[in-house]
Amino acid sequence: MKSPLHSHALGASLSSLISPCHDPLRPQQPHSPPEGPTIGLTFSGGGFRATFAALGIVRYLADAGLLGNVRYVSSVSGGSVANGVLAMQWPALRAAGYSADAVDELVIRPVFERVSTASLRTKVVRNIWRAWSRTNRTDLLAWAFDDWLYHGVRLEDLDPEVRWIINAANLATGSRFAFERDVLGDYVVGLARTHGTDMSLARAVAASAAVPGVLAPMTLRGIDFPCGARGEPVLVDGGTYDNTGLEALMSRRYRDVFLISINAGGIFVTKKIHGFPIIRDLARSNSLLYRQSTGLRTRWMVERYIAWNETLAPDDQDVHARRGVLFGLASDVRPRPGRETLSERYHEFAARFPDRRTYGGKDLAFVPTVFNRLEPGLLDALIYRGWWLAGAMIAELHPENAGLASGTRPPPVG
Repeated sequence: MKSPLHSHALGASLSSLISPCHDPLRPQQPHSPPEGPTIGLTFSGGGFRATFAALGIVRYLADAGLLGNVRYVSSVSGGSVANGVLAMQWPALRAAGYSADAVDELVIRPVFERVSTASLRTKVVRNIWRAWSRTNRTDLLAWAFDDWLYHGVRLEDLDPEVRWIINAANLATGSRFAFERDVLGDYVVGLARTHGTDMSLARAVAASAAVPGVLAPMTLRGIDFPCGARGEPVLVDGGTYDNTGLEALMSRRYRDVFLISINAGGIFVTKKIHGFPIIRDLARSNSLLYRQSTGLRTRWMVERYIAWNETLAPDDQDVHARRGVLFGLASDVRPRPGRETLSERYHEFAARFPDRRTYGGKDLAFVPTVFNRLEPGLLDALIYRGWWLAGAMIAELHPENAGLASGTRPPPVG
């Protein structure tokens, strides 16, 4: 019988159908925090633009006293850079009480100092000789990440208090491929245990950021996947499948998770179409596919959030309803459903912390998607924008989680 996943677009044939592996292994689920909401974060792709906006969200949660409640972080590409540093420093953050000062020192500063003084792209290009016999450009990216930020940390070394989910896309199966502390794989090849693979955090982040055409796919060899006979994983940037990072946490089993999601990916601009027809049309079609994949997931989540807000009583709740906030770098804060004006809590927040969405006269949403060196002032602005959006959205939509101390110092503004 033909599988419902059969698709000529994926190169499948009657003799090679794509179907779930049905293996029993699943990731270990974290324990809920002792009090307060269980928080999940999703960090999108978008180069270092996405990295620093995500770091701003981490800083806001520390300021709001909520960082210790994080139990899930799902990320793609540039967002995975932030996810990896947060994961690596989690034990030290816990020891420091998840304070804002600890976030600044342990999480933000190492990335800030690297990106404001050197170009990751240039580092890879200058070391291209290392790929002569045993590696490709994506392996070099992993080496560069390891040298800059991750220092040999392996996935299995990560703290088990949080599910750290770093997403790539598997060209062989057309699926989201996840790297986690205890497992790695997708639903077609199945999940393998991370222990014993010596898989580094840097390699997972590099696979998540391997932009097709710029970086070569990363082929995982020597790992015994339950349905590995279907082909070795061939991994590229997770944004080619889901640039939001949402899919890992969309199902109703995460219904009790308060989700904070940022899409710092590229902006689709309505404009007249110019340029050489073939190149122009392929590039624009790729942008349309990206817009479709992110738009569908975003719309689904927004509908779930609205269903939660419309709940009249706990027993009357839609089984798919979810709590959380979702925003992009270009987002405007709007009133809660059913209200015509913004809340008093939002106005209090905005009066203390003004919105600043531009740098050098340009909207931060249009910062190029690069892994190059960026100006310190621009990095400050991106951090502040992520911090401000998280605070403003929660103040308006979920004021019960919006508490900031009177002496809170926001990140500096570029």
